[in-house]
Amino acid sequence: LPAMSNGKLIATAAASFAAGIAFRSFASTFFSSSESASLKHSLDSKLWNARALDPKPPKATDNWVEVYDEPFHFVEMDSKFCRVIRFRFQPGQRTLYHRHRVDSFFVFFSSTRVRNEKQGDRAVEFDITAGGASDACYCKEPIIHRISNIGTGRMHGLDIEIKCVEEKEYSRPPLQENENLKIICKPKIMNGKHGIRVYRLTVPPGQAARVSFPFKRLEMCQQGSVLTVKSSDGSEVESIPRLSGSYCWRDDGFDGTVKNSGDKDYILLVAEWH
Repeated sequence: LPAMSNGKLIATAAASFAAGIAFRSFASTFFSSSESASLKHSLDSKLWNARALDPKPPKATDNWVEVYDEPFHFVEMDSKFCRVIRFRFQPGQRTLYHRHRVDSFFVFFSSTRVRNEKQGDRAVEFDITAGGASDACYCKEPIIHRISNIGTGRMHGLDIEIKCVEEKEYSRPPLQENENLKIICKPKIMNGKHGIRVYRLTVPPGQAARVSFPFKRLEMCQQGSVLTVKSSDGSEVESIPRLSGSYCWRDDGFDGTVKNSGDKDYILLVAEWH
């Protein structure tokens, strides 16, 4: 190999260092400043999670990474029952190839069109709708794929990995649907066990809805508003703005009313651990 002068060595090292700084800057700041500020925290910060953790450098293995290490995916919560991974990327952006191997369900906070390229299979294009939900049995059939945002909206939602469902909860019947409450994802049999049921609660401005959630659950705010929440005995549980894109795990059941004091629909997605 030809010898390099000291000047060339210094220039090469400086270029490599600058490239590393640029990559880390991109990975940690793909949120715009205004979006990052809006998701910085929830007013109920002890319970509600509304922003992603700082991304970790991906660990590449044979041209793919684990979903936890993909630069547009962020592990925000990891508990006995579930692991919550936020994904968020803009039109024209594409993930790395990454692997899913834990049964999961997905909720979407925005609408766009995506291309799904699964290794060993043809690419498929489809629309993502805000407020939608789906599930996948990855324990039985792990996949390695990448997602391209080919639409005009951002790709933003949650991938919730199902880690544990208590046996005694499996036989509970679904809640009765009404004008405010709809089932949007019915459970499949996942890894020999029942999956997760997802509801959508909608409360129009100036109205109140009676709700009863007698189970452990993950609450995910699709569209926020200003709420007054009261239990069935009339005591006020909370009265706060709820931030779109935030979520909260609840161990205790709830029976009472949710009043929307804002100027737009309050939309809450509720995943039942049953």
